[in-house]
Amino acid sequence: MGTVQGVYMKYVAMSSISYATLYALAPEVGSDEAISFPFQCVLSLLAYLSLLNGIIAMLFRMEEGMELLGKEAATGRVPPWSYVLFVGFHFPTWLYTRLHGFQDKANGIAVADEVAQGWWLGGRYGNELGKTWAGIVDLTCEFPELSKGKTSDAYLLLRCWDGVPPSPAQLEEATEFAVRKRATGDILVHCAHGRGRSTTVMCACLVKQGLFKSWEDAFVAVKKKRPVVKLNSRMRQALTTWQETYITSQKAADVPNQWGGCACAPRESVFMRKGFQRYPSKV
Repeated sequence: MGTVQGVYMKYVAMSSISYATLYALAPEVGSDEAISFPFQCVLSLLAYLSLLNGIIAMLFRMEEGMELLGKEAATGRVPPWSYVLFVGFHFPTWLYTRLHGFQDKANGIAVADEVAQGWWLGGRYGNELGKTWAGIVDLTCEFPELSKGKTSDAYLLLRCWDGVPPSPAQLEEATEFAVRKRATGDILVHCAHGRGRSTTVMCACLVKQGLFKSWEDAFVAVKKKRPVVKLNSRMRQALTTWQETYITSQKAADVPNQWGGCACAPRESVFMRKGFQRYPSKV
């Protein structure tokens, strides 16, 4: 839960700092002190930031409201009204991710890595590779899609808050989409930084493709190619549940029994029912 708790506390901190600053600057109730219009704007902005980030923190904790930001499922576009209405969320998030991207470059971390042949894992700036993808799986709700797909149906959006994994059903949807599109070219699976959300989906995809028997094996292989990846406890649980529901149980259902797939025991032959031996005994 470390990553999830850390992201949640980031929103709580922004809300708390905004409120504390508002409380410190606002005149006392009943004061006759005149407030200038610019100062009123500052106080209103602080109240807005405190309320907005408090709501985001609450929705994050509940794992709800990803659609609130208005990101379009078909294109990955974030509409202008979202930037205006939620600027107190979008701007800090963009700034943090941009600075994080600069830090990654300074540390030699690529915007995306090919973790298996044709399977690429990265962050929101995967478009900098200049590739056109057969399939794009986007795990963000906070950023517009920048990468380009080969066809109009090459994009799949699974809206997730930072640090929160997709559900097992969403994992299955992503794996079916990605495996199908892999037949026509390379696949990009990305979140904001290419650490957790995208790694969760990539591990499931590699298992679904048949490259690994379990998500644990897939994760070990992915980490060798992109050492910065990590999975929190919620992500691991989502993968375990997905694997048990859609992989292990399916394999058990597909395994034929000793009678060639028939669920029942073989019927007695006519000879057996009449008490005859199949082959006469030697005299």
